[in-house]
Amino acid sequence: MGNVTRPYGVLGRTLGHSYTPVIYRELAGIDYVRFEREPEQVEAFLHGDEWEGVNVTIPYKKTVVPYLDELSDVARRMGNVNTITRLADGRLRGDNTDYFGFKFLVESTGVDLEGACVLVLGGDGGAGTTALRVLTDMGASPVSVNRTGAVTYGDLDRYAHADMIVNCTPVGMYPSCPESPCTLEGFDRLKAVVDIVYNPARTGLMMEAERLGIPAVGGLLMLVAQAAQATERYTGATVDAARIHEVCDTLSATEQNIVLIGMPGSGKTRVGQQLAGMLDREHIDIDHELERRLGRTCAEYIESEGERAFREQETACTNDIAQRSRLVISCGGGVVTREENYPLLHQNSRIVMLNRPLDQLSKKGRPITARDGIEHLAEQRMGLYRSWADTIVDSRESAQATARVIFEGLPPMIDE
Repeated sequence: MGNVTRPYGVLGRTLGHSYTPVIYRELAGIDYVRFEREPEQVEAFLHGDEWEGVNVTIPYKKTVVPYLDELSDVARRMGNVNTITRLADGRLRGDNTDYFGFKFLVESTGVDLEGACVLVLGGDGGAGTTALRVLTDMGASPVSVNRTGAVTYGDLDRYAHADMIVNCTPVGMYPSCPESPCTLEGFDRLKAVVDIVYNPARTGLMMEAERLGIPAVGGLLMLVAQAAQATERYTGATVDAARIHEVCDTLSATEQNIVLIGMPGSGKTRVGQQLAGMLDREHIDIDHELERRLGRTCAEYIESEGERAFREQETACTNDIAQRSRLVISCGGGVVTREENYPLLHQNSRIVMLNRPLDQLSKKGRPITARDGIEHLAEQRMGLYRSWADTIVDSRESAQATARVIFEGLPPMIDE
């Protein structure tokens, strides 16, 4: 790869934000660019010399096939290509690394699929077709579930014995999260749930599986695995399973928000500001965002409209903010009083509880604290803070010191 001067990249028509350039840089130090081309430009692009190797995305996975000199066995079987490599003699070879990526994702569940009943939601789509092929090759008996056709979502009760459910639809993807394509209630034999959506980190389907004690995996691992195989095709260097998992974990930690919860007056705003500076991230204080939206202070709104109305506004605001990525979010002390706020935060965040002694909590400008008293609020909320938190951090002598403890306890992230 040392003599390569042309870039690697992705070929598509309209290419938005993607994790893929970061993945290739982490896996192999590859600079990865976007090649946006109209249909009439595809042939000239493939025959040109401005690229060394490319991934191919919708709508060109089948379009490119006639212009290639050879196909891998998997690409030939799938009938489409997502990776093109220049061979030493200049010929173009098409491959399909989505197959490997999905197989790697399913294998990570550890479920024996020989003879297993697997429901593939969205099996008629491009991703679903790949899933059906892989699952069949692994010995499973996959069932394609679609809005119309032989098996629809209205027929799911006939498959209560299913061993695995795979979501190959975009339902639950940012920004329409945490929606789910179906409920898991009634599937009493499920051994695992697989969702190929990778943003947010935990889809609605995955969070329901979590509540029911069913192992669940998301699509980021598939994305990294398929890139790892493409990297091997490009460079000849093998990327082992441990490295795939390592890059996946690091990217997941990098993309997820850091959410601060805790008692009113525990310093969430100041600690959040300090932590955002350390991480070079945007900081959003939910209370401050609410005041901007409402046109008055939270205290004024509570006093005029009541706490219930305020909590509804807080949930709506939390829903909007927590869908995003790479933020530091400071929540109001009462966010835990509404159960529906937990999945909104949990879907794409690491939740940190700030634990500050009650006698050190600020009470200024807090009508609910003044009304109910610190001790009573603590009795109501402390158990919730602890159950929601992924990490609990005791407050230090300053906001900066507390933020430093949180920062040092975070998993490794990608330095961009």
